[in-house]
Amino acid sequence: MRNISRIITLALALLLAAAVGFGTFYLSKVVLSSEDIVLDSVKLDQTSFIYVTDPKTGKQIEYDRIYDEENRIWVEYDKIPEDMVNAFVSIEDERFYKHHGFDVKRLMGAASAFVSESDSAYGASTITQQLVKNISGDNERSIERKIQEIYRAVRVEQKYSKEEILEFYLNTIFLGHQCNGIQAAANRYFDKDVWDLDLAETASIAGITQFPTKYDPILNPENNKKKQELVLKKMYELGYIDKSSYDKAVKEKLVFCKEDKTRELKKTQTEFSDAVINEVLEDLQTDLGYPKQIALKMLYAGGLKINASVDLEIQDTINEVYSNPENFPGGTGDNMLQSAMVVIDPETGYIVGMSGGRPKADEGHDRMQLNRATQSLRQPGSSIKPIAVYGPALEYGIIEPTSTVVDEPLTIGKWTPKNANNKFSGSISIMNAVTWSRNIPAIKVLQSLGVDNSFDFLTNRLGVTSLVEERKVGDTVLSDKGLASLALGGLTDGISPLQMAGAYSAFANGGIYHKPTTYIDVRDSEGNIILKGADEGKRVMMPDTAWKMTTMLRSVVQSGTGTGAYLSSVPAAGKTGTTDSDKDRWFVGYTPYYVGAVWCGYDIPRPMYGIGSNPSVAIWRKVMSKVHEGKDRKDFEKPEDNDNVVKICKVSGKRATDLCALDIRGSQVEYVDFKGKKPPEEKCTDHKEYFLCYSTGLRARSGCPRRRVSALGVADATHGFKDGYITAEYCAQYHAQWHEGEESYTICLDSGLLAGPNCKRTRTVTGDGHNKPSQTCSLEHPEAEKPQNGENTAQNQNNNNEGGTQAQTAPPGNQQNHDAEPSGEQEVEITDTGADVAD
Repeated sequence: MRNISRIITLALALLLAAAVGFGTFYLSKVVLSSEDIVLDSVKLDQTSFIYVTDPKTGKQIEYDRIYDEENRIWVEYDKIPEDMVNAFVSIEDERFYKHHGFDVKRLMGAASAFVSESDSAYGASTITQQLVKNISGDNERSIERKIQEIYRAVRVEQKYSKEEILEFYLNTIFLGHQCNGIQAAANRYFDKDVWDLDLAETASIAGITQFPTKYDPILNPENNKKKQELVLKKMYELGYIDKSSYDKAVKEKLVFCKEDKTRELKKTQTEFSDAVINEVLEDLQTDLGYPKQIALKMLYAGGLKINASVDLEIQDTINEVYSNPENFPGGTGDNMLQSAMVVIDPETGYIVGMSGGRPKADEGHDRMQLNRATQSLRQPGSSIKPIAVYGPALEYGIIEPTSTVVDEPLTIGKWTPKNANNKFSGSISIMNAVTWSRNIPAIKVLQSLGVDNSFDFLTNRLGVTSLVEERKVGDTVLSDKGLASLALGGLTDGISPLQMAGAYSAFANGGIYHKPTTYIDVRDSEGNIILKGADEGKRVMMPDTAWKMTTMLRSVVQSGTGTGAYLSSVPAAGKTGTTDSDKDRWFVGYTPYYVGAVWCGYDIPRPMYGIGSNPSVAIWRKVMSKVHEGKDRKDFEKPEDNDNVVKICKVSGKRATDLCALDIRGSQVEYVDFKGKKPPEEKCTDHKEYFLCYSTGLRARSGCPRRRVSALGVADATHGFKDGYITAEYCAQYHAQWHEGEESYTICLDSGLLAGPNCKRTRTVTGDGHNKPSQTCSLEHPEAEKPQNGENTAQNQNNNNEGGTQAQTAPPGNQQNHDAEPSGEQEVEITDTGADVAD
């Protein structure tokens, strides 16, 4: 018997030891191994915001919000109303201030309710336990998980105050409709901030917690009302509210927002917001070096605060004009004439307004729809001339507004460009060539400038990124380094209204270019500035160049193809543009305040038959007239003589000459502001002038056709540049044969035919006769075209059709397709200032 007793005692001891050992093992391996919840380091998804300045108050107001799956707006504890805290404590954890993370009585009550299947307001988890589960994301249903949850909750209570726990809890709790936290819920259900909710609304939100779908205020308002009253009852029983407050809140009729006001945006608002999102996303990657996935996470869940550049009054004006069908000719639906507009502050580069297109009747307000202002590339026609031809030619000293060029018949290879009205003006000033958008003078100036210099000016100075330097498509090589592309706007892909407005802004800002931007700055969730939208600005041309270009573009508006853009309140300058077959129409213009670019056309390019005068001009005027209402009248500022800003040659460090800008590798000119210091007086002598004949690619000599010759600047090899930039061999193609079969004949400058007895404007040319016209002009009294003022005259309508030529119908560059000589070609006397280049 004694042995049996000993055996039983020993067995019990062993069993107890095993239980203790197992408990110790379980505690160390399962419970104690659980990682602590460190609230300070928890990275929760937070909603990002786009803010704008209220023009009436000058204060920042919300414009849009950005989030993915979780809409969370963090609220500090001291901004959370006492009623909100008490409501959640009452319904979720009434002994919250007494326990240390784990409430035994609450757990037993929940277990009893579970066994009896009663409808109790009690849940098994305390607020602290719920917080642990929300942050860890561990929703597994097991005893092991529950033990770990309790242990972690106790650890949280040991580390943090009750107020800190409540702040994290109330900002992480899911409350339906993608709302994480009480502020997002207050915005969604009542269109209020959480601190503006009354008691009844507060209790309604607190009642959602346990079953967000069942107690959804929008989908199940009756269930939500019952739960709200239960919350109020608990608050009254626990002494958080008095009887009067309870009765008033119960009787109050709750009014919920059926539609999500936080996502209720106008089409134009989503367009600008999308443009902001795209730019910030790109800058997070390019400026800060974040991978795309990290940048997306920051933008949609990082709680960023983006200060957008949009001016609400200007944007409202654009919206008003673009939403009115009477402002646009043509049909509706698929036949609707589309349009896009961008308005920029040239002094900062801030985009203050835009329209990505006219709204269609069946078009929703979905995010990331096509924005024609920033994403569509279209042929610019003659609106490219100021930025690709005349601007750089002024800058490089090739022309002046008073310079003259002959507007005459011209053939380059198999290409015979024409003016829009198929007439020629003879000798014409650059000012008038710009005013009346003559094509032939633009081509001739570009030949003197060189397509490489033009291309470089657009891409490296004026921020045009859509040009194609070279693209192979099968056996075909496409390039925008061509006369038709750069002089007449027949680009491979095209250009966006945003890029056009940005390029013209350099003229409006005295020669300083700012990259256009949709935002002022971006702050992280802690309020630190991490991105700035505006750059410091870059001088891309001398102030005098910008002034001269502005003077010529003012003439376009005053008496040329853009008279319909005239403003009575402020002076305006600008340029029209129309492409082949009338598929695209533009007006890009500016005032002393703003730059605006307008495009009109069909999404699938086709001729705009029956449209009449250029609609882009009228749209620009409608918007700009209202935008400038109430503004002080001021003129474009003529630049003062500033000896501090000097053109310096990058090669020699001395004052630049025109040859430095014509360097064969691209312009070697930079602008240096000496700010009171004495600039160098000596001019660069390193660059020598060479002439190339583009028919052969060899050094030009007397006899080479003038239009085949281009001046180049080549720096001496003593400065580290290798020989071979220019060939030593001279062209011999024309020298021996130029005078063979030579003849002189007279052409009519109006018809391009052989002059008749009544032709008033003629020119005698000498050539090989290859392109001599075969017919004689029969006009009785041809006269030079006379400019007419007026917005909608027939002459204006004709002059608005500048006749840009598509790239595929013209030579891709001035170094190709020189098989045939232009009519009236003259030999040129060549004098190289550069030494012969060694073999």
